[in-house]
Amino acid sequence: MDHAEFDDILTRAANPCFIPGVSSYCDRRCERCAFTTRCFSHSEKRREAHRGEALDASVDPAARVADRMRHSLNRAVAVMQVIARREGIDLSADTNQEALAQENARYRKNCADPLVARGRAYAMTAWPIVQALRPIVAEHGDARVVAAVEAIEWLCGPVASKIFRAVQGTNDPWQNAAGLQSDANGSAKVARLAIAESRSAWQVLMEAGRATANGMPAKLVQMLEALDASVAERFPRAMEFVRPGFDTGG
Repeated sequence: MDHAEFDDILTRAANPCFIPGVSSYCDRRCERCAFTTRCFSHSEKRREAHRGEALDASVDPAARVADRMRHSLNRAVAVMQVIARREGIDLSADTNQEALAQENARYRKNCADPLVARGRAYAMTAWPIVQALRPIVAEHGDARVVAAVEAIEWLCGPVASKIFRAVQGTNDPWQNAAGLQSDANGSAKVARLAIAESRSAWQVLMEAGRATANGMPAKLVQMLEALDASVAERFPRAMEFVRPGFDTGG
């Protein structure tokens, strides 16, 4: 990325039609979102798709997640490099290596956090189950069950990733984690909303005459309830966070 491309991104992002930060606190289901025309992130995804830079949706979901992370990281690094050049900062200096080491240490600490581990455990448990259920419910043709399985499948990622981001926010020295409108609270709120929707979806599978997956829905509901209680305890004011667009009506 050069200065011209960076300036172009800033110009596009400054368009007053966009709601600042709206994509930071969503579940990434753009097809059902009322704010796609006011979302800079969605606009950039469409721009990349038009330029042939969109990620291949036919590959394995885990690989797509990794690709998204690499794609996002590469862009973030490129932006940092442009800013550093403008400010005369030497990114190759030893101090930057030390900062990188500190950031890696924080990342490892966040990954090892018990709450993050529990979110990850839920996602890793739920994902293979819904993958096995998908062809079964599709064959039965119960639209409500199909929708429930799709919701569970999609939300596995946000449940885990938003919990990680919330915990990360509490350990980030650059963030005001104590503030009500902190990214930690916003991320925790999205996690709790995803947990609530996932719990409701699993309960659909527990209803009489519907797919039960050998009693696993009940176990996963219990796992989600315990996870929600833990998030609420760690971030007691998360649900008071006001999400741009979603909680303000645009």
